[in-house]
Parts: sequence; structure tokens; C-alpha cells
Amino acid sequence: MSNRFWMIVVGLLACVQGRAQHWLGISSSNYAGTNALFLNPAHAADSRHKLYINLVGNDIFLANNYIRWAAPYSMFGIMTNTVPKKYRSERGAIVWKEEYYQERLNGERKHLHAGGDLRGPSLLYSFNNNRFAIGLTSRGRYAMSLTDVTEETARVIRFGTDNKDLQSKDFRNQQAQLNTNGFLEMGMTLGAVVADYDEHFLKVGATVKRLVGVYNVHADVRNTDHRIAVESLNREREFIIVQNLDATYGYTTGAAFDNIGLSPKFLFGKASAGGSWGADLGVVYEYRPEFNEYTRKVPKRGKEPDPNKNKYKFRVSAAITDIGRLNYKNLNYTREIDVQRARDEFSYSEFNMANTTPLAVAAVNRSLSVNPDDAPQAFKVGLPTAANISFDYHYKGPWYVNAIWVQGLRGKNYMNIRPQSVLAVTPRYETRWIEVSAPVSLYDNYRAVAVGLAARIGPIIVGTDHFTGLFGIGKPQGADFYFGLFAPIFHRKPKEAIKCWFPPYEKLLKRKR
Repeated sequence: MSNRFWMIVVGLLACVQGRAQHWLGISSSNYAGTNALFLNPAHAADSRHKLYINLVGNDIFLANNYIRWAAPYSMFGIMTNTVPKKYRSERGAIVWKEEYYQERLNGERKHLHAGGDLRGPSLLYSFNNNRFAIGLTSRGRYAMSLTDVTEETARVIRFGTDNKDLQSKDFRNQQAQLNTNGFLEMGMTLGAVVADYDEHFLKVGATVKRLVGVYNVHADVRNTDHRIAVESLNREREFIIVQNLDATYGYTTGAAFDNIGLSPKFLFGKASAGGSWGADLGVVYEYRPEFNEYTRKVPKRGKEPDPNKNKYKFRVSAAITDIGRLNYKNLNYTREIDVQRARDEFSYSEFNMANTTPLAVAAVNRSLSVNPDDAPQAFKVGLPTAANISFDYHYKGPWYVNAIWVQGLRGKNYMNIRPQSVLAVTPRYETRWIEVSAPVSLYDNYRAVAVGLAARIGPIIVGTDHFTGLFGIGKPQGADFYFGLFAPIFHRKPKEAIKCWFPPYEKLLKRKR
């Protein structure tokens, strides 16, 4: 059987989280616009922009503790199709070899997190002398997590069932948890300045989010014993003998994904597979010892804070994000099954043509002789709730240093989208039109070190929180890349006072007098 087959079977049940996208190089910037709201909604108020329009942005990421990338070319080369000719076939296809993936075998449980964050049209508007702001955001979020995987099962997923070293061996007490999710998010953010006492400045913010679930596949394999066997009449065909299976698996049907739309009934009604509401809450304090240096003269009003300038020596931010859960309760699209079996088989003929998720799920159901349509069940998925604290220090001029701590608050329930805890320090050079930053982080729940690089040039953002992984430096176990395109509109300078003007005939009368 192919690697794909075993990945599907094992991932769904027989051996048988996504992380929050941080954009560390940009999200703490004073010019991040709507991208800062996902970290802390309080950043909306007192913005450097009068109007910020996000056109599009996306983030893709991968992190694991099992496979190291050891290819002679980088993931960036694959993404940009710049892999050298010597690593391509005669037809120009990129050559992949088994030795390009190096196992990390230490007896520990394995995990894999992958996914992305598509940031759609969004805007942030400041008003009432920059003391208040409103933001409207849209996102498509997708994530896959394979966690708590016993090492023997991880090797089967890696090599497939046609690896002779794994055949005819008993795999006992195997476990794994799988959770994949795709959902839409629409948010409305309100930010306000609540205290401005010269040196001390405080603002708060909140985001209310509409969540629309469109895709889910999950599995919790609590215990399984199985063996990979080979057919006696055809040695090219393997099958899996499951000697004991205790698991739960569920999914949304293919129709749930096919019927995606933008109608009010789909976004706010009951036409989607699932939906609910979520929230983000945040607060920001700024210490401004030289606040008098950041004022401007305004006709008829005198001096006022200049909305185009940063005024703090240091800034402390705190927020809780992604409060809530997705409720998949449309029984037309949701299925969940509990399985306790003493013996079953997964044959080659059932899975040979199962090259899509719906076909693979159908093959699993036939192999287990279950019909989930007889008793559809709803399920809930917890959002990647996290708390974050950030400290931003203004060294001098355009130079800043930021420290951030993001701590996931979700437990080990496999149905939760588990946030990835991160600790990072980011020096940055920041001006209105140009910004460069280099985050250094402990990521993957503080297990690994990464160095990133990000830039904002005019209306374009490009960056990575894992530079070495993206460019294949060393033997990385993860990669990350994000980009954005936006339209910034800054606060206008105050107009000069209008001098008195008299029509020519009035001027003549004045002279006669």
C-alpha cells in the first residue's frame, strides 16, 4: 500500500492542533494595522493610520519533532521553483529521495502541526481625534495537527506499509490524535483610549468574531494493536490486521465543503456545517516621559498629540485571544463514530483508489462495517485560546526591541485546536514606509529555537518566523512564511488658518472710507 493510504488509515483511526499564527516580525509594529488586532485588539486605538486597508495576506507553517529536512535544496527553492538543475530529472521535475528526510528516534511521542492563515479584505478606521477606532476583519484559517503519536506508528506513517522492515511485526498499545480544521472568521473590533494623563496612557480593545466551520476530520486512537501483512498471491499488496481497536473518529461530509458560500444564510444562519461566536480582549499601557515633544499645533485648538508619531518609551500589552469554540451541529454534514473492535482488516482493494478524503472516509466506514448516516452526531472544537504579554521598548529614533510571550490555554483534549506557545525577542528598525525586524524565538511549545526575518516596504509585507527552516540552513524541523499587501492612509497635517478675504468691491469701499 502507498504512503498516502497508510497516512489516511493511520491518521483517521487505525493507529489511530494547529497553532495561532503570530507573524512575530510584524504584529508588534506600530504600522501593523489590522495585522496587530489578531495579537491584541487594543492596538486599534491611537493608530498611526487614519485608515488601513488590508487587501490580502497569508501565512503557511510547519513544525514537527520527528523529521528533519536534509535535502540539498530548500523549501524556499521549491516554493519559488528555483531548485538547481542538478536536483531535477530530465523532464525538469524536482527529485525527492528518502535520505532527504532524517528521523529523530528517541522513544518520545511525535507530533506535527501544519496550516495557514489567509487574511482577506479588512480595514481599520480611526476617529474622534484618534481616541477611538473600529476594525472589520476577515480570515480563512486552516490547520492540521497529528499529536501524541507513538514512535512506531510515526515510522509507519513515514515509510508506508510497503516498507519491509515494518512488515510482519506486531505493533502494541499504539496511540495517536488527529485534528484538522478549516473555518472562516469575520471580526469587528472596537478600540478606545480610556486614560491619557500625560506620561501615562491606557487603551483597551475587544473583538467579536463570527466563526463558520466548513471542514473537520478528527480521530482519537486510545489504543490499538495491529500488524502489516502481505498477500500470499501478490507480494506487492499489503493489508493491515487490526487485533484490537479503541477509537473515536469524526468528520464533516464532502458536501459541507462543496457548499461553501458567502450568503447571509451560510455565514450567519444554519446552512454551514458549524458556526458560533468568539472573542478577543486586550489592554495596552504606554509610558510617555517626553509626551510634550510629540505634539503639534492645530488652528483654534492649540496643541494636541501628533497622531503620526509614537510617543512611548516603553509599551506593555496583554490580551486573551480566540475565546470560544466551533459548534459543528448541522447533522446534514457532521458524523462521529465510536469504535471498539477485537479484530478487523483494512485491505488493499478497499483503499487502492481512495485518493481523496471523502473516498478514504468511505473506505474506513466499509472496513469497519459502520454507517454513520444512520445516527449523525454533532461535535465541538475549541478555538486555540491563548494569553499573550508583550513588552516593547523604544531605544532611540527608529530602533525598537520587542519581547513577547504567548501561552496556550487549551488543555490536551484532542478536539481542541491547540495553540503553540512561543517566547520571542524581536529587534526592529521601524519608519513610516520601511521596517525590518529579526525575531529570535522559542517555538513549538518552547521546544525549538528559530530565527526569523521580516520586512515592510511601502504597501508590502514579507517575512518568516523560521528563516533557517525556509532556506534549509542546518537540518530544520519546521518552516514558516507570510506575506501581505495593504493600503495605508495616514493622518493629515492640520490645515493652516484661513486668512480673511474680501471681494474687490469691498476692498474698494474700505479704501474710500
